[in-house]
Amino acid sequence: MITVVGTVSSDVTYKHGEDGKTNAYFRVMSTERRYNTAIGDWEDGESVWFGISCWRRLADSVKTTLSKGDPVIVQGKLRMRYYEKDEAKRLSVTLDAQNVGLDLSRVQSLGSAAVVEPRVGEDLVEEAIPF
Repeated sequence: MITVVGTVSSDVTYKHGEDGKTNAYFRVMSTERRYNTAIGDWEDGESVWFGISCWRRLADSVKTTLSKGDPVIVQGKLRMRYYEKDEAKRLSVTLDAQNVGLDLSRVQSLGSAAVVEPRVGEDLVEEAIPF
């Protein structure tokens, strides 16, 4: 598992598979920030782009929540694939996301917060309080 902090750098594409599974895909750019003591200020370092793949319920949430330019934190499994293009060997880095969220340390205001409906049903079991 790795965690990537960055900015959504593409539109979210959303697909329904033949098996009924949904998939959302977008790209994230992550730029290193470092403090330069010589100038006494922060500066940008190298940027890395990741493809982010989300499945099922996470894909449904990503489709309705994220847009290009949003600051995000993504946690998932790293997948690397080598391929050839224009007679050059290239590397594609993709994250199979398990968690995706807005990076609230980098947003000024979310406006009104989304309402989360409480879960109800048989899967909720009431537990006794231990004190």
